[in-house]
Amino acid sequence: MSLTHKQSEHHIGAIVSVLAAATLFATGGASRAFADFPGTAMSVAAWRVLLGGLGLLVYARYRYGSAGVKLLFRQPVLWFMGISVLAYQGTFFIGAARIGVAMGTLVALGLAPLLAGLLSWKVGMGKPTRQWAICTAVAVLGLALLTSGSATPDLVGVLWVTISGWSYAAMTVFGVRTVRDLGVSGGEVLAVAFSIGAIFALPVVLLTSDWIAAPKSVMLIVWLGPFATTLAYALFGIGISHLPAGTVSTLTLFEPVMSTTLGVFVLGEAMNLQGWIGCLVIICALGLLGYFESQSKRSVS
Repeated sequence: MSLTHKQSEHHIGAIVSVLAAATLFATGGASRAFADFPGTAMSVAAWRVLLGGLGLLVYARYRYGSAGVKLLFRQPVLWFMGISVLAYQGTFFIGAARIGVAMGTLVALGLAPLLAGLLSWKVGMGKPTRQWAICTAVAVLGLALLTSGSATPDLVGVLWVTISGWSYAAMTVFGVRTVRDLGVSGGEVLAVAFSIGAIFALPVVLLTSDWIAAPKSVMLIVWLGPFATTLAYALFGIGISHLPAGTVSTLTLFEPVMSTTLGVFVLGEAMNLQGWIGCLVIICALGLLGYFESQSKRSVS
């Protein structure tokens, strides 16, 4: 097998990994609703970061050893990423409580790819391609169709989810940059970022866990920690190891598609024709982006 073919396979594998991660991310809201979780949104976010961070740290040390992890804990940018990890989850939940999950998803995930592409350009990681810009615009259009009609005018809520989008974009961009600058894996970078986020999440966990005696709630947290966070971000780490930050952020727009699908088929929520068209538009845009990325990799190789 030629080097070019192997590189192309790795690239496609990274795209599939990010899509799989987005699918696991999407189970968070559906599983919380299914379990009828009595705790606060911030409690869910804090437990998710805490357990996910511990799981990712164990995974990274087992998979890559301790040298890279020790190096990354000494990098100031990883502490910034750790704060961003907790910030984008917490601010999204706060904002979504005011304007609704659908509108919150539109603002946060719709802004994140644009912000990630522009921030990558700003920090010297290359100008976004025209193909990426087109695919991202089409995907955001699909997201708008998917979430249309759910908006509630609340500027404070919009501000919170905008901060969430910025935090997510910053985590993605600086994660990709750290992988390139230090020669470490995406899994190691995310393990350290989430571990640092877990330190900041611990006080919230200690103060908001009066629901801990409810078995159904404990089962929810067990799912969100090891699976919807540890496994999901291990897959996400493969993506940031091989793909541009803007591409990774755009691919995660697959999350609302899967969230909608789970809402309809698991929770019995209603979905109109316009929403299904939005899902289809997003899937087509992401498929086109994957095609452009694979072709770009072949031409560079």
